[in-house]
Amino acid sequence: MNIHAVSMTYYEALEAELSTIFNQFCWGCAAPQPPQLKHADSNSMSFRKTTIGDLSLLCDRQRESPVKPPTSQARKTMKNRKNKLPNITKNLTTILEMINSKQEVSFTKTTKSSRGLHNGTSKRRSRYIGVLGNGTSWQVLINVCGKKKYIGTFEDEKEAAITHDFYAIGLNGMGAKTNFNYDSMTVEDMIVSYFASEKSFNPSGFLTRV
Repeated sequence: MNIHAVSMTYYEALEAELSTIFNQFCWGCAAPQPPQLKHADSNSMSFRKTTIGDLSLLCDRQRESPVKPPTSQARKTMKNRKNKLPNITKNLTTILEMINSKQEVSFTKTTKSSRGLHNGTSKRRSRYIGVLGNGTSWQVLINVCGKKKYIGTFEDEKEAAITHDFYAIGLNGMGAKTNFNYDSMTVEDMIVSYFASEKSFNPSGFLTRV
């Protein structure tokens, strides 16, 4: 008997079976039945079990290697980052300093174009700039670097319009386009209220002042 030939036949068969096992473990592919081993002794079978164990460990590592989708917490963090309110502190502070130095600070209402006015046929249109209907509520949106930014949702349309104006002033300073007229005293009170409420603006206190 040719010992070398028998040895090669065994290892060729072993190689084929290991390849089949690898595919089944790692990729879930259907594979033909492995060929029967010939002249397998106890040492060879021990080698086979050890190798299969190593392959299992390798497959486990390969399953961990692909990029996993973000968790719900990560998605929530990304969403919060995306919806984060614009930073208006710097402009508000500047305007407050102007008022304290007796400079004239006032804003004149800008009439919304007829194209965007509420015409009675659309529940989403508002008579105010930056306000959009959402069912029975009103959303406040403002342009930040050419993109619309969500500010908040209000039950009262006028409160939503005042909120838009406040953030428009905070973002654009003296060049802001507002829905109402504002004098220096009203603007000052709005800014002071914002900082006193830990940078949270409540429009309800200004409904009768505009």
